[in-house]
Amino acid sequence: MPKILLFRVAHDLSASLASDLARAGYDVTTPESADVSTVLQQQPDLILLQTDVRTLDCCGLLTQLKSNETTASVKIILLADGGPLERSRALDLGADDVLSIPFERVELFARIRAQLREKAPDDRLRLEVLDAKRKEHGAEAALAAIVAQRESGNKRWIALGVVAALAVIGVAIAVRNAQVSRKSNASLVLQLQSLRSQILTEDQLLERVQKSREAQNQELSASVSRQLDELRAESADLRKQMSTSTGSSLADLDSRLKQNDSRIGKLETESRIAQEIVRDYSNSVCLIYAIVGFRDRTSGARLMFAGIDAHGKPLADNEGNVILTTEGGSRPVYLHVFGSGFLIDSAGHILTNHHVLQPWWHNAEALPVANDTIEPTIESMWAYFPGYETPMPLHVRALSEDFDLGLASVDLPRSRPRPVTIAQQAAISGSPVVLIGYPTGIEGILARVDEPTLKQIARAAGNSTEGLVQELARRKLIRPLVTQGHLGVVGPDRLVYDAQTTHGGSGGPVFDASGKVIGVNFAVLSDFSGSNFAVPMLRAASMLEASKRRVDADLGQPQPGG
Repeated sequence: MPKILLFRVAHDLSASLASDLARAGYDVTTPESADVSTVLQQQPDLILLQTDVRTLDCCGLLTQLKSNETTASVKIILLADGGPLERSRALDLGADDVLSIPFERVELFARIRAQLREKAPDDRLRLEVLDAKRKEHGAEAALAAIVAQRESGNKRWIALGVVAALAVIGVAIAVRNAQVSRKSNASLVLQLQSLRSQILTEDQLLERVQKSREAQNQELSASVSRQLDELRAESADLRKQMSTSTGSSLADLDSRLKQNDSRIGKLETESRIAQEIVRDYSNSVCLIYAIVGFRDRTSGARLMFAGIDAHGKPLADNEGNVILTTEGGSRPVYLHVFGSGFLIDSAGHILTNHHVLQPWWHNAEALPVANDTIEPTIESMWAYFPGYETPMPLHVRALSEDFDLGLASVDLPRSRPRPVTIAQQAAISGSPVVLIGYPTGIEGILARVDEPTLKQIARAAGNSTEGLVQELARRKLIRPLVTQGHLGVVGPDRLVYDAQTTHGGSGGPVFDASGKVIGVNFAVLSDFSGSNFAVPMLRAASMLEASKRRVDADLGQPQPGG
């Protein structure tokens, strides 16, 4: 379990924090000495340090911990007196996060979880690099032994090749696992939509939907409504205990009840905020559906399945590999990719991710047939807005190479969805957020459909993914999933927030408490589905400004400097 040290925390606060953190599953220690040697001895994952930033009493310790190679990875959250100025100073001093006293326990715990999630990939990288180094040392030792024993040339080179391969594999694993995993709709669907499952039978569809339901239930188990139910039950239990308690026990129960009621009030307020955002903007978030084909880079010939068997499945060789060809063939090879996007203006511009509009961007290894001679191409791309039966053809307008941002456009109908409002200021750490999108594409939508309707849809779709999406649109069942959480880390290039959601939802908007979009969701941290990453809207400013200039030009508006 993660280990947390409480440094210089006031006695009363330390006792209650240690108790609450232990109940939450953390290993908590409150050492008397707050110094580097204690950290080296205890080897914690995170430190909670209470300090007065105005006196800079934490500066020396922070500098020592962050400059020491062994302790630099330990996350440090400061519990500080003061307001925004003190928090800013604490961050400048080297703290990973800071929380003003007094604070809400639910917010502190969320920030702890966010810091530990951010630390996890670095920890994995260190361990795997150490493992790779051990393999490398093993290779060197084996080589030395081989030379010392003067074995024959062939045996020497064979042994050397084996141990060198082990070392290379170790390094490769370390590098691969060090990267943040893009559990995006693009990569997820590419994995599910393998070449052997181009045709999806009704039974297969029902089975996959059931798995999607189970995954959603597991991922969303800590939803706001569930948290509220648990807190209300806890408050009721505290009131019952208070009716039979006296003295210090009664005072403690009363304090805990007030904290609980405060959390309930905060969650109820955030729930109302989420409902308002859903009411105003859920129809503004579209499901993006792209069909990816493959062509020969030189001739442009389409990649095809060599043949289809009596069951409608692609022909395979004796080893089970699907037989593909660019000469003749029976049916094109397609991959069906889903993502999210949102309407940003009345001219039909949609903001999303680069990797949604080009699923192979920084993700070529996920394409099972792309190689030096075959390249992926977008055969068609559509935007499905909630409440609209007819899909809208999507046209790519701009792609950022610096950030995972893409701009597309559609021709809007007369009764168009409402564009979102873009935030003009930077996001604030700790504030509530609402995420809207289409995790796992149509499987997430189908998971919310009742069984009889699902069977009707499967039959009407005729084992076709494209037909499935069209049938969902015809029945007006395409609706986004809404989840909420809190911002943990606000950086210049990314936002990290604690929102319970399934993998995916790439390109969906992240709203702040005022109902304005502060970021574009683009990735989920591997193994921690409650930690999402977004590109800050401030990074999309130049792309959106260029879009506005094009719209003004199309409408005949005067251009600046023209």
